[in-house]
Amino acid sequence: MKRVSILAAVAMALAAAVPARAETLTMLSSWDESYNAVPVFAQEFAKRLTEKSGGELSVEMRGPETVPPFEQLQPVSAGLFNMLFTHGAYHLGETTMAFGMDAVKDDPQARRESGIYDLIDAHYQQRNLKLIGVFSAASGYHILLKNPIAEDGALKGRKIRASGTYHDLVNELGGSVVTLPASEIYSALERGVVDGAAWPVFGAMDYKWYEVAGYMTRPTFGITNLSLFMNLDTWNGLSAEQQVMVTDIAKELEIEGRKHFEGLWAKEDKAMQDAGLAITEFGPDVAGKVDGIFAAGVWKQVEDKAGDDGKAFHKLALEKNLTAQ
Repeated sequence: MKRVSILAAVAMALAAAVPARAETLTMLSSWDESYNAVPVFAQEFAKRLTEKSGGELSVEMRGPETVPPFEQLQPVSAGLFNMLFTHGAYHLGETTMAFGMDAVKDDPQARRESGIYDLIDAHYQQRNLKLIGVFSAASGYHILLKNPIAEDGALKGRKIRASGTYHDLVNELGGSVVTLPASEIYSALERGVVDGAAWPVFGAMDYKWYEVAGYMTRPTFGITNLSLFMNLDTWNGLSAEQQVMVTDIAKELEIEGRKHFEGLWAKEDKAMQDAGLAITEFGPDVAGKVDGIFAAGVWKQVEDKAGDDGKAFHKLALEKNLTAQ
């Protein structure tokens, strides 16, 4: 018995001495690294995870060239990839739950403490996904136009390239929606296929849309939020310590990344104007309503397509004073 105990102790000691098996996770991103949110949030998350795990966990990035942006939720849910960095509007055909964050006030700590993330997480777990973090770009959206706002003060009669993020807003302001991938916006503006394009306030410099559009609308509306998900089976396969590590890194970047984007926004706004993009203001009867129109459109989609979960999300955001509508 004594010999058996000694052998068991030796075996345990040897097992403890063997380093944990290194694991490489694949992160699917809806954008390539030319979109500045990718290095600030996705790549920085990957870097910190490798560092803090001592190399036990690393992340291999895959971009939209691997899977088109609007088709990425399902393969991550199925476990073909381990993580997904995306925007909630990119999977509106499946659920609108994360999209609701674009109508939630830009306060990372208050949002975490409100219980909103728990509701979103529970909703996506039904799709075998775990919500890891939601990252604010500290700015919202605008519309790039070939010609300035006219006497209508809105978008009457204009064809606007818009993803699901902006459909209700564009329609409410009298425009018509044209659906195009980001890669086709430049040529569509250049050839007059569209009269404008709705996009986060970041991006015109990276994609050089200022070469084919002369104006950008103000005031801006909503808040751009990027979501990070993990396949639920992958999450459950992590140790408790690794799960805490992953969550802590996301919390850090929710605060630090937002601050970084505040500085980027100031620089980009100046750069866009220096490049020739002039500001065109919505009319006085429209300008004060734009943000509310956008939020109302977001919540309509959230409640219509995410059912009771979406209604609970909207209700909680109102109770916590985290949304205007």
